Amino acid sequence: MALTKICSGDAVAAGELRQFNVGDVEILVVNFDGRLLCLAARCTHAGAPLVEGELSGDILTCPWHGSRFRVTDGSVVRGPTEKALKMYDCQLQAGDLFVEV
Repeated sequence: MALTKICSGDAVAAGELRQFNVGDVEILVVNFDGRLLCLAARCTHAGAPLVEGELSGDILTCPWHGSRFRVTDGSVVRGPTEKALKMYDCQLQAGDLFVEV
């Protein structure tokens, strides 16, 4: 699969969440501890927009029903969801963030 540029590497500040669309795929970019991570942008429980959630350390809490995910690997920390978030491979190249979808 090809890499697609989604933003500049400094477009997402430390501790911030931003959503980008690559075609019809919604990608949540999280700046955690100076590392950019790309995850599915919708909660696996009821489809809530995770960009509206709260990031505390490496835990992202869904704004609708409180499911909690670890942003470093997408795993579920607390339900009601039981399904992990999809992680997308991403990398910085020449100051821009690219993602593989």
